[in-house]
Amino acid sequence: MERKLDFIGAMKLEIERLRLNLSAAERDRALLSIGIDPATRNPNLLLDESYMGRLCRVTNSLALLGQASIEDKITAAIGLETIDDNVIDFWNITGIGESCSGGMCEVRAETEGPGRASSMVSSAVASQSVLFCSQCEKKACSVCCAGRGALLLSSFSSRDVTNYNGVSLQGGSSHGSQVDISTNNSATLDGVICKRCCHEIVLDALILDYVRVLISLRRSARADSAARKALKQVVGHSSRNCEGHQSSDCQKAVEVLRQLLKGEESLAEFPFASFLHSVETATGSAPLLSLLAPFDSGSQHLYWRAPPNTTYVEFVIVLGSLSDVSGVIMLVSPCGYSMADAPSVQIWASNKIHKEERSCIGKWDVQSLIASSSDFYGPENLGKKDKVPRHIKFAFTNPVRCRIIWITLRLQRPGSNSLNFERDFNLLSLNENPFSQLNRRASFGGGPVQSEPCLHAKRILVVGSPVTKEMGLMLQQGSDQIKLKNWLERAPQLNRFKVPIEAERLTDNDLVLEQYLSPASPLLAGFRLDAFSAIKPRVTHSPSPDVNNWDTSMTFLEDRHISPAVLYIQVSALQESHNMVTVAEYRLPEAKAGTAMYFDFPRQIQTRRITFKLLGDVAAFADDPAEQDDSDFRAPPLAVGLSLSNRIKLYYNADPYEQGKWASLSAV
Repeated sequence: MERKLDFIGAMKLEIERLRLNLSAAERDRALLSIGIDPATRNPNLLLDESYMGRLCRVTNSLALLGQASIEDKITAAIGLETIDDNVIDFWNITGIGESCSGGMCEVRAETEGPGRASSMVSSAVASQSVLFCSQCEKKACSVCCAGRGALLLSSFSSRDVTNYNGVSLQGGSSHGSQVDISTNNSATLDGVICKRCCHEIVLDALILDYVRVLISLRRSARADSAARKALKQVVGHSSRNCEGHQSSDCQKAVEVLRQLLKGEESLAEFPFASFLHSVETATGSAPLLSLLAPFDSGSQHLYWRAPPNTTYVEFVIVLGSLSDVSGVIMLVSPCGYSMADAPSVQIWASNKIHKEERSCIGKWDVQSLIASSSDFYGPENLGKKDKVPRHIKFAFTNPVRCRIIWITLRLQRPGSNSLNFERDFNLLSLNENPFSQLNRRASFGGGPVQSEPCLHAKRILVVGSPVTKEMGLMLQQGSDQIKLKNWLERAPQLNRFKVPIEAERLTDNDLVLEQYLSPASPLLAGFRLDAFSAIKPRVTHSPSPDVNNWDTSMTFLEDRHISPAVLYIQVSALQESHNMVTVAEYRLPEAKAGTAMYFDFPRQIQTRRITFKLLGDVAAFADDPAEQDDSDFRAPPLAVGLSLSNRIKLYYNADPYEQGKWASLSAV
């Protein structure tokens, strides 16, 4: 017979899942493969609603206390390294199958299953460490001790802990209480408390907080991985290779870029500009976006290459804003050019995406441009960082105001290059092959073997100046005329008037609102929603164990930025077929509590019943501690500030002159 799983057991399974770095979908597939319904292992379904609300409040208090404790610890260190040599960590969560070490332990709180090495404390320490509970003064092993977070809760009073089920306890902190760790509690924080002396809700809060920490660490790791992958797509290598840039090198790069631009701006640097579509890239080449990467980023030896036997490529660059483009600068690859791979370049410009509406700016033959200089042939000397790199500038006759630029590179097909007897053929030459070309490019690896000709480039710089400031001045000069013209041409403005409601009903923790209307109600044009008073708490869990290792993260993003909490409101209406049909779904913006927000329906609707349902990350919101009333013993599982009660008003559109003064009293 299958053993029924409790809340602690389900949370331990979740901890193992997070330690194995498995996603929720991978966990569900693994459970289904062995015939277990994932819903039976959901910790949220194993607690009643009232207890879940109190547990969330205690866990939120634990997170605030843990954050205040670590801040005090860092402040007390006065800049020195903090050392955590406690045998018991903040949570001290026992793993699956972990039990009391026996021996001198008098608590015996964890006696189920065979003992194994703890993931939090080594087996040697677990067997040798004998601690004394600060409450009952009994000997306890490390497995039978609660985490140090329980001591923080025991230093404060909370109705959720002291009065739950009528059991009097020492500990807890309400979500709305002020967190102030005083030095009077420093002695007690260095002790331990056994699990027998801890209330069940305190132990549940510790394991819930630990799961939140693991989820946060997994999100941060995924964000770092995504950031490294995105950076590799731009610069072509891992971020570890570009962490050693010195300030002097950056200053030299800025000076070199200033010499290249000659007083103008670079308009096509990623991420402010990008390619409209992808271009096929050779294996082992720098990524396509490296062509638009900032000037001082990436390796000097990497450059973009087209696949072999590709004789034509087209780059479509979308600028960040409307700009006056005066030219394009193409940095030559470190391998240099040869007579075989010097392309012909053609440039178009337009404000629209359609090729039929673009205008040709010019066409240049790179081979003729570099014929007078031997510096463009062969590998480049990359030793001097303050030297202007080899480049070719395609200057426009006049600046072109555009948003999209097309750049095509084309190689001459093999055999199409006619023989020039004056330049290539010399009867007096002592070479064995008098028809061989004098200028040959070395291979990409630097060897003497000639490689097949291919299209390649190091960087593309679009030179010019944005026109936003100029356009702003022009709009400011003609703003008066535009306002007058718009006022004369606009249609009569319709006002919003409130639609009377016969009855309404709230369900699902006040997150669903049903409103019943009269058959004589006018066509509904939309609804007004007053912004919620709930907040997104910045501290959602206790600090992770490596809170001081700031260099471990690449993004330095908080949880609220990595996985932002977003709310949606879904509107459904009863139609003639007696079925509820979804009218629209709106994403709610962040706004100050009570701010009126108006949402128009895609079309006017006639209905007898309309339903509003709040969706999204509702669990990520909490009530403002300053507005909480401790006299209310009931602790709902979700924030009261998300209630739809008295927040939604339906409206219809009508001409205020036709409605009269009496109807204007019902305007919303």
